[in-house]
Amino acid sequence: MVSKLSLLSPLTRTFGGIPFLYQSITSTSPITALISTKSPLTSFTVVHLDGRVDWIVTQRDALLAWTGQSLYVKPKLNYKLSIAHWGNSHARGRGLLALIGKGQIYQVNLNAGEEYVAHPSNVVAYAMNQFPPQPYRFRSTTINLQIPSITSWLPETRFIQEARKTNAWKYIANFLFTLRMWARRTIWGDRLFLHFRGPTTILLQTRGSRLSDSLTTRDVSEIADTPAGVVPTAVTLDLTKETGRTVSTKTTSSEDSLPAIEEKPAKVSYVTIGPNGKAQFR
Repeated sequence: MVSKLSLLSPLTRTFGGIPFLYQSITSTSPITALISTKSPLTSFTVVHLDGRVDWIVTQRDALLAWTGQSLYVKPKLNYKLSIAHWGNSHARGRGLLALIGKGQIYQVNLNAGEEYVAHPSNVVAYAMNQFPPQPYRFRSTTINLQIPSITSWLPETRFIQEARKTNAWKYIANFLFTLRMWARRTIWGDRLFLHFRGPTTILLQTRGSRLSDSLTTRDVSEIADTPAGVVPTAVTLDLTKETGRTVSTKTTSSEDSLPAIEEKPAKVSYVTIGPNGKAQFR
């Protein structure tokens, strides 16, 4: 058995953001290899290629391993999508592909005439047919969403009011708006989906975004280093600083939290009407 590092088209793969450094294992006798991933939030799936249908791996880091004497894997750039989804891998021949996905991986089989629309970040791989997937955008809705502007945070001074009337201010505002719109459509994609037509097979992953998109490395480290049970204490300290009073952490019912009401003795009055029509109270 011979094991060595292999560089697979480093220039093309680097341009598409695809990993190009792999461990090549060659053996003249049957062997068993154990492979794993860095993240525990991934799942494996194995795709068997029989030489009749080629496969496209859309995710950059989804291709973990492959085997087969007549199996060929080469990088492919998909210019129809945004830059974030350019890096694809084209697999053809006979062999096995070991793919990984974020969350769970589900297989969707489309018959002839059926259509399916999916987000590019959730598509792991798909089988090629005579109808390649095309970029697709949903129609805009009539819901108007108001996004706060950064300029609204600036103080309303006489200088800011006069600066907004100048041509330089308008030019910079239009340039930033155009740059944001171009980046959203070109780099990340603006409501961009993939439209599939059957017959084909699609592999979808349940988690499209990474954990780093919502939590930074610093946030993850702070959560890991924080001992259990310190959150109620921290909340109590913050409330004490704001109100200046000691806050009890014991849970009480709604009846115990109500102020005490002083009870007064009941008083009953009797009225007696005499023969002469006079009323007597007691």
